[in-house]
Amino acid sequence: MPVPPHTTDRPWYIVQRWQQYEGEARANLLRIAAIGTFYLIHLWNYFSSQGRLPHRGFLQLAEAGEVDQRFHVMVTLLALAWIALAAAVHISLRARVFPTWLPSVSTLVDVLFLTGVLCIASGPRSPLIVGYFLIIAMASLRFSLPLVRIATVGAMFGYVALLGCAKWPATFGLASDFDHSVPRFHQLVVLAGLGLTGIVVGQVIRRVRLLAEDYAERSGIGAKGNCDNV
Repeated sequence: MPVPPHTTDRPWYIVQRWQQYEGEARANLLRIAAIGTFYLIHLWNYFSSQGRLPHRGFLQLAEAGEVDQRFHVMVTLLALAWIALAAAVHISLRARVFPTWLPSVSTLVDVLFLTGVLCIASGPRSPLIVGYFLIIAMASLRFSLPLVRIATVGAMFGYVALLGCAKWPATFGLASDFDHSVPRFHQLVVLAGLGLTGIVVGQVIRRVRLLAEDYAERSGIGAKGNCDNV
């Protein structure tokens, strides 16, 4: 992987590109694990609502009829499409095809799918809001500050779109009785939390970069080091 001639931070670029590939692979595995975990919880909730589980104790997640079949089908289709994205990323990485835009595209599609699931669920009241924070955290695995910014801004825009779904459901093709709006205070807290999470994760990336530069300096790796063929 040759270093672009316009790159001035040579050691950081090399470390970053080394780690981005493995980071994307790990993020993809976490993507699959997250989809599987949340979908299993959804199935538990759905079967509990349909009366297919014992109505006792912790097994009861929903009241009878609370989750209908239409909602279950829509969530299943979105989950399958999301898994298809993960499979495409996996195939690309196995084939050693890793374009620089892949992390950004996969992250934005994560935001799109999560927002879609939330729009047909409980909207901004749903506990799945935590998914936005997970997307920002997963961006850190690629050691790319621009990607962290993309994930943060994307998550904030996704949440704002979700608020729009709750306020104007008909505009988004949802049922007119879709009313899951939350107080403005909750909205601002979540938006501030997303922004601050992105800032914290970005600071971690900056510290790693300083660590790489300090190590390169102490190891005597200069701009003319033996790293051209990495």
